[in-house]
Amino acid sequence: MTIHRETLDPERERSASLTTWAAANKYVGPESFDAEGFKRFRVTNPVDRMGLYLFECANGDIYIGIAKDAAQRLRTHRNKHPDAVKFWFRADPRSDGERRIVERQLVRDAQRFGLVVRNREHASGHTGVSTLDALLTPNEQESWLENPVVANAGDKTDLVDLGASKLAAHAGDFAKLSKHPRYEEIIHILGDYAAQCIPLARRTEATFWTVSCYPSWNRQRVFCVSMAGQEVFFIVSSDWNSKLRAMLFVDGRELHQGVIGRLRMLAQKTFPKRGGHKSGGAFEQALYFRDIRDLKKALKSPYLRRSIAKFNLDLMRKRQSAYKISHCRQLAEAALTSSRTSSAHGR
Repeated sequence: MTIHRETLDPERERSASLTTWAAANKYVGPESFDAEGFKRFRVTNPVDRMGLYLFECANGDIYIGIAKDAAQRLRTHRNKHPDAVKFWFRADPRSDGERRIVERQLVRDAQRFGLVVRNREHASGHTGVSTLDALLTPNEQESWLENPVVANAGDKTDLVDLGASKLAAHAGDFAKLSKHPRYEEIIHILGDYAAQCIPLARRTEATFWTVSCYPSWNRQRVFCVSMAGQEVFFIVSSDWNSKLRAMLFVDGRELHQGVIGRLRMLAQKTFPKRGGHKSGGAFEQALYFRDIRDLKKALKSPYLRRSIAKFNLDLMRKRQSAYKISHCRQLAEAALTSSRTSSAHGR
């Protein structure tokens, strides 16, 4: 049997895949991403240009967005995405908020379909240059992901000076935490998480990851670790229960898969939960632990550690933490010191 060369051409296959996905999601096009293409689009759509747009770049990446006037909005993308080559349009006269919900669904669906999406919001991962690259080179990021524990153990960076006022702002909450009957366990679980799952935790502390102590928006939460614009790990204490429940968010693609995988997680007292963050991306998975002792045991799984590490690095590549104002240096330093002491004793 003769195999046609075009069936082996990745570029043609990628383009056909995008065309199929765009048509299935009611996009009309494509049109060339240039002055002539914009002109033809305005002629075809003289009035109703409100809706969702999609454009493809030369390397096959796509970007999905919403606009009141797609022709005008697309032109503004040319500076940031000079390699854009063609675009599609899907009319949608509903409100901005309603279109935003559809945009989020489309971004996630496109990633599940196998397309590479450049959107920072709503997408899993981050393509291209990142602000994190100035602090951790891309090679350092890759090396860290290959062996987070070793890389973090070698990170001797001094923590940045936050100033007396910043320290004073959270001293009271940390003093309250230090009196918790399970304080040592709390510090150790945060230290374990930092040592195994946060990229170069000392170097990125207070900028790309932050931790709040008894955050004002939910006082049942003992602490919340945040990256980019979302919480990635928190523990909760109830007055009527001595247990410390834990919730963390991971890249679900790295977990055990299938029925057997799910049973393995349940055996480790790791419970997948539905829901999550609007900006968590297509592959975000929430995991629940009835007590931090269960989480401590579960962290021995290389699958779980990899799922957390991959998720955290992708978030850091999007942008710095949005919760710097609530960062508790005292808690972060105690946890990082705990992780270094544990490494030194081979715990």
